[in-house]
Amino acid sequence: MIRDKNIFLVACQRALFTAVICMAALYCAKSIAAEQTQLASSQPQDLASTADVGINLPWALEQALLNNIALKSFPYSLRASEALTLQAGITPNPELSVSVENILGTGDMQGVDNAEIKLVLSQLIELGDKRQHRIDYAQAGQKQQLSDYESIRLQVLAQTTERYYQLLRLQAMQTWIDRRIELEQASLAAIKTRASAGAVIQADVSKMQLRLIRSKVLKQRIDGDFNVAKQKLAAMWSSEVKFTAANDELTPLLVLPTAASVLNAIETAPQYLQLLSVERMLIAKRRMEESKAKADITLGVGVKSYEGFDDGALMFNFSMPLQFSNPNQGNILAAKAQEDRAHEQQRFAREQLKLTLLELHQSMLNNAKQAQLLKVQVLPLAKQLQQHTQSAYQTGQANVLQLADAQSELFSVERELIEAKTAVYMALLAIERITGQSMTVANTNIKPVVAMENR
Repeated sequence: MIRDKNIFLVACQRALFTAVICMAALYCAKSIAAEQTQLASSQPQDLASTADVGINLPWALEQALLNNIALKSFPYSLRASEALTLQAGITPNPELSVSVENILGTGDMQGVDNAEIKLVLSQLIELGDKRQHRIDYAQAGQKQQLSDYESIRLQVLAQTTERYYQLLRLQAMQTWIDRRIELEQASLAAIKTRASAGAVIQADVSKMQLRLIRSKVLKQRIDGDFNVAKQKLAAMWSSEVKFTAANDELTPLLVLPTAASVLNAIETAPQYLQLLSVERMLIAKRRMEESKAKADITLGVGVKSYEGFDDGALMFNFSMPLQFSNPNQGNILAAKAQEDRAHEQQRFAREQLKLTLLELHQSMLNNAKQAQLLKVQVLPLAKQLQQHTQSAYQTGQANVLQLADAQSELFSVERELIEAKTAVYMALLAIERITGQSMTVANTNIKPVVAMENR
């Protein structure tokens, strides 16, 4: 009885201990699940809050690098080139051959009593470093894949930056058209007041109303272009538009690259480096074709039986082709011609890049000077003209045509300033896209595309 009681107590203790462990495990599982749910819910909120505030260029470039379709397909191409490199290093397998002679004949050769059987194991030996040249050619192709990827990645970054700059331009245009509508509405109210007093004719009111309506139509078009620009930018990372605006502005570039620094960057231009990679691959191909011109040898060893398996002997084989002429001469000449063509393309591309960079650099300087003159000299005069004409119109010294002309001058100068600043950014971006290097830009909130990538 006592023994049964002890067994019962032990069983109860074990059951209680097991229940405590299960409750503790269940509590821990619930806690972990709650933390994961909270973390998952907080991340979309952070993304949503960021999208509501707006985006900047580093965020856009990061999303493009992570989610662009053209970059996502590269790992498959890289794996294919690695497989080709593996294939190039495979050596020929040994060959086993069996031959049976003098069987199933007539006369003394009836049956298999006089059969001769040969069992030979042979191996092809490649000469002229064929295997190494195949590997070199495959590795050159793999490096060419990497060079193509770097070029595509730079193009993706440059295109994303270009679309971001277009978004900034349209944001500036929205601010510009809003100021224009606000000023024209104020002018229309003043003209209506004077028309009610009989100081001006009703045609002046109609003229200003027409200008205001045309401005509203222009605002509708700018807003539509802004929405399209957001969609184009979001398409760079294969996503829908989840942001409202960009947080940067097209501020003037105070420091511009010199012509010497731009020309020195030709040596590292992606297009030039890509042609160098192609030339190296063609050199490896030509060497591989030259190695094929050297004859290979085949060595073999085996056994041979005589008189129906009664006698036997070892045998050795050696064979090689007699090359009275180069059997791969045509392929060698074709590879050499392709190599010469690549070298000529490389030389031509270098000169073309030099001319293109000088043209872009001069265009950038011209637009920068134009933006500086518009901001420092022309824009203050246009504002002064508009203010003086507005005051003169209030006192009856100027008519509506003069007021409208002064406003048009101000709006035209402001728009020219926006276009000039955009042209400077686009020219600098084009230089960076060609050279693959960041051209130092100081005192700006927007850093160059290559500088962003390096960071």
